[in-house]
Amino acid sequence: MDKYKQGVLQYAAGSSMLKYQLLNDHLKLEFLPEQKVNLFLNFETILNNLTTVRDITAMITFHKQSAVLDLESSILNLVAHYRSYFQRKGCQTKVFFYYTDLLAEEEQSMTLYNKFYRSYYKNHYLKNPAYKVVGELMTEIVIPEIELILSYVSGCYFLKSKSFDGSLIPLVIEKRYPADHNIIITSDIFDTLYFFYPQYKTIYLKRRYGNFKITSVVMEAAQSIITDHSVFDLQLFASELYYKMLLAVKGSKIRNIQSSKGFGYGKFLSVLKEGLDSGKVLKEFSSINSVIDLFPGQYQDELKQAAQCMDLQNQLNLLNETDFDFVCSQMIDRVDNASLEALNNQRFLDFPINLAGLLE
Repeated sequence: MDKYKQGVLQYAAGSSMLKYQLLNDHLKLEFLPEQKVNLFLNFETILNNLTTVRDITAMITFHKQSAVLDLESSILNLVAHYRSYFQRKGCQTKVFFYYTDLLAEEEQSMTLYNKFYRSYYKNHYLKNPAYKVVGELMTEIVIPEIELILSYVSGCYFLKSKSFDGSLIPLVIEKRYPADHNIIITSDIFDTLYFFYPQYKTIYLKRRYGNFKITSVVMEAAQSIITDHSVFDLQLFASELYYKMLLAVKGSKIRNIQSSKGFGYGKFLSVLKEGLDSGKVLKEFSSINSVIDLFPGQYQDELKQAAQCMDLQNQLNLLNETDFDFVCSQMIDRVDNASLEALNNQRFLDFPINLAGLLE
């Protein structure tokens, strides 16, 4: 590879940079001056996007320093983009990147239900020959440097979890630092479970084979999953129980939740429809024990276990005050605008940061 293609890696973070009008359309919120806003950006979206960049290994191998600066600049500009949006509305905004630490040696709390929970995620970035160079670059250079730089920016943080799923971090922060608005931007379908938490507004980004879809409504998220099947009643998935079960049937590779072989969306929907038609199932049911007997016996244990893993409250119940303290201890405010300006004028000279937006 002779020349570094500047800007190619910016897609990894840039794909989460929504135009302000799109934000308005999906948030549908009225912001008042001085309101507190917690904005959560799923950093695993950026990790995943990097693995889709063509020739990523060669790019990093032959142009490592340029790749680092390009990535770091685009990540910081993502923060600046959203910070500007909320600052213009007069809000007091905190911005959080959240992710599950790839280097954590602690056992995941959800191994209580799934022995290998999150092990694929770590292996994918740290042991898979195709992406190992990406994992090493991010964990050894980019993430530590982004953590450090953000510590000099007031109200901007990089938070990671070690013994529990990083997707719980928005819940942890909201309990310790409540805000008028809690907003999540993510490409992880697991995070759409926040649709059922009224204190959050979640925007889900789905990019697949060149198609890009944005949704902030649970029924649309359900439809994006069941793309090849007609759904008798999408409103059914306004129920947290049935939506969790849908996610359980889908599975989650990065969480080692396998979809049941031989039991796909078609059979799942058929069982639910039959149960509703016969009166054995009510839309208002909230416990999986109320419906599990409707499903073929050979799938019941696997489906129930997967549904337990696809449950934010179930996972949150396994946390203790030490877990909360660990997350919050990462919120560091050194604040040094002069150092940031010097960094932008020297280190990032060829990959400029939107410093005005970052410090706005």
